[in-house]
Amino acid sequence: MSRKARTVAAAAAIALVPAAPAGPATAAVAVGTVYGRPTPGAPTTDTATLQHAKRVAPLNALADALDEQGRADHADAYGNLSVDEDGGTVTLYALSEEQGRRLVDTAKAAHPDIDAGLVRFAHADYAKRDLAALVDRILQATAVERADDLEVYTVAVNPDASGITVTGRADRLDSVRNSVRNSIRDSVRSGAASADSAVSAASTAPVEVVAGDPARAATWRWDEDRPQMGGDVLLAPAHEAGYVARCTSGLATEDPTGRDYLLTAAHCFPSGSEVHGEGDPVGQFGTRDGGRIGRVVKVLDRFVDAEVIDTGGSNGSGSKAREADTPAGRWYRVTTVGRSHNGQSVCQDGARSYYTGHGVPCGIKVQNDSIAYTLAWEDGSVHAVYGVVGHNANWACTQGDSGGLVFTVSNNTDREGRGLVSADSAGKDGPRVMYWAQAPDILNIIGQRLNPHH
Repeated sequence: MSRKARTVAAAAAIALVPAAPAGPATAAVAVGTVYGRPTPGAPTTDTATLQHAKRVAPLNALADALDEQGRADHADAYGNLSVDEDGGTVTLYALSEEQGRRLVDTAKAAHPDIDAGLVRFAHADYAKRDLAALVDRILQATAVERADDLEVYTVAVNPDASGITVTGRADRLDSVRNSVRNSIRDSVRSGAASADSAVSAASTAPVEVVAGDPARAATWRWDEDRPQMGGDVLLAPAHEAGYVARCTSGLATEDPTGRDYLLTAAHCFPSGSEVHGEGDPVGQFGTRDGGRIGRVVKVLDRFVDAEVIDTGGSNGSGSKAREADTPAGRWYRVTTVGRSHNGQSVCQDGARSYYTGHGVPCGIKVQNDSIAYTLAWEDGSVHAVYGVVGHNANWACTQGDSGGLVFTVSNNTDREGRGLVSADSAGKDGPRVMYWAQAPDILNIIGQRLNPHH
């Protein structure tokens, strides 16, 4: 396998190419030249998508309200939840139905508009908080620095809160089982010594170890003029010397002073990199720099796969909360951010999927909203990400979509940001699998908010 091929296998959702030799850049062809400046016009979101958004809106509101309480005052009883978009219900897993009903009552008091009649109760063997604590211990205990040593691929809370599932390298499962067993034993000892009730409570949970496929980082649309928005092609030096990485812009953010930033995936570019738009004709994925986007000022290489690009502008002059969508030349406002829950479906606006004829993929259904995965960057380093995994029977994402906005449709003009495209699967199901980190977690870590300018 060639060096280029090896690099791409290790970092899939990021598109890597050897750096172009120095020389005059090809004239940039902006979307304004090809499609006309992207502007929100008459209704353009297709009817089926809008009908789906309207149908699931009560379910999403209910799931958000329940999860909010499950992460706060009712964490000791909250197992998980799952949204059935087809059946029109939300299943709440709780340690007992009585505790579950108290959680629902609290959620209803905080959000009177939710329809509590859509809740279905199911028994949870363990609290999600406790299982998540054990997931963290297992991931820490099995961490490695280099991709060649990687054995544990994912550690996830089962959607029904019945235990934990670990996926690992097929030819080293015995080693994985031993590592997991030792980490649980050490966690119990540590928990007893530190009175860590969460770890102690989950220490008896069943942990299944199965063969799996590693997550592959995803790097490779539109308008390169400022203000920037989600869905644009980004180019800069890769983490591996001698290569250029191509990613997609995602969330637009703002700090407390009003300065504008743009987010993409952390595995795309090193800190300090000067990031540009595409300098070759739109959609050709060349390596010629176009207009300057900004400078990478923060790389979050643990927990969330995200990095921060300082656009140099403020109050909407550097970036705006928009996402490029279909039809060509249209954009939509990103007005809120939220979490993804089991059973929900999302869309993503990665540039490479768009330019290779897959448009803006939607119908990507959440399989697990509590999964930790190990991500090998193209330089061989390994990083832990806590996030979500989803699947679409037709298409989810591909190399070059990294950093693209994961979102849901709110209405004809507005979107809710759910996260940033991080990875696909290195297995045969690759382009039908997508991993992403939760948008609220990213914003909390960087201490910024969704850019209020559209």
